[in-house]
Amino acid sequence: MFTSILLSKRYWLSVFFVGFSFIIIFSGIEYFMQYSNSTWDTFIEERINHQQWIRYMISRIVGGLIYGMIMGYYFELRKRKSNR
Repeated sequence: MFTSILLSKRYWLSVFFVGFSFIIIFSGIEYFMQYSNSTWDTFIEERINHQQWIRYMISRIVGGLIYGMIMGYYFELRKRKSNR
């Protein structure tokens, strides 16, 4: 069952959408927690001008991929078990 879930196209679509949603929501929450009283320029200066944008983007992509894979597998497994 594990390999059939990993090879299905629906699983990878759900990984993409769940992971992308996680990236957007997590980044928004982090922005408002760290920079709530600051302007957008402070965020850009710290993340882009100090060359931290690569690490920032890689951490978001990896985090979204891992979260998407876990949740996508959970949703597909639950769906397949309910169809039995």
